[in-house]
Amino acid sequence: MNDQPHAPQPPLPSSTARYGGLEGPEETDTPELFPGEKALSRTRAGSREEMRILRRHYNWVNMVIALVACLVLVLAALALAPRPSGDITREVEYWTVAENAQPAADFDLAVPDMPEGWHSNAASFDHEGTPAVETWYVSLVADDDEGWMSLRQTDAEETPDAWAESYLEDFAETGESDLGGTSFTRFEGVGSSDRALLGQADGTVLLFIGSGEWAQLEAWAEDATQSVGAVAD
Repeated sequence: MNDQPHAPQPPLPSSTARYGGLEGPEETDTPELFPGEKALSRTRAGSREEMRILRRHYNWVNMVIALVACLVLVLAALALAPRPSGDITREVEYWTVAENAQPAADFDLAVPDMPEGWHSNAASFDHEGTPAVETWYVSLVADDDEGWMSLRQTDAEETPDAWAESYLEDFAETGESDLGGTSFTRFEGVGSSDRALLGQADGTVLLFIGSGEWAQLEAWAEDATQSVGAVAD
């Protein structure tokens, strides 16, 4: 009989050592690639718990996507809306420009008075629009930079309907205005506060576009209608 004490038995390996880490990977502070990534990694695919996590983490994602989409549409509308050309801070003597341009024009130019509290930042006589036709153009900007108006005038016989339509693509017709005996069609911007007036006077097409109140744009349009030929006399 061997009464010598038995040597202690070595401890059995842990389940982690025997089966290669069944307890799962150790949690780290690595940032999640997407909301709820770590929580999803501990659930069974297709389980109720997985669906609950998805609903909790992705409702706000859908809301952010919708807000971004709305912002893109608003910015696109603003980009497409017509704006006065040229530096709004500079001042142009458009009456002088008209006097120089009149000899080259086949029609009498409209040269309305400058409204109080406004200044002109651009004036030109060039081919504009689609299709491009000879156009007398004047741009006005409010002194407080809170508004703008523009005048475009062409020879009615040389101007197809498509010319005005190229400037009014983002406008909808809303009515008529009688300004000093001349009939103008009213247009309002789709998704913007811009307004437009389109009519004919003395064999010319007159297109006015601007922001702000109708009263200001109509007053300037009526003055322009009565000023046709002022520099030709």
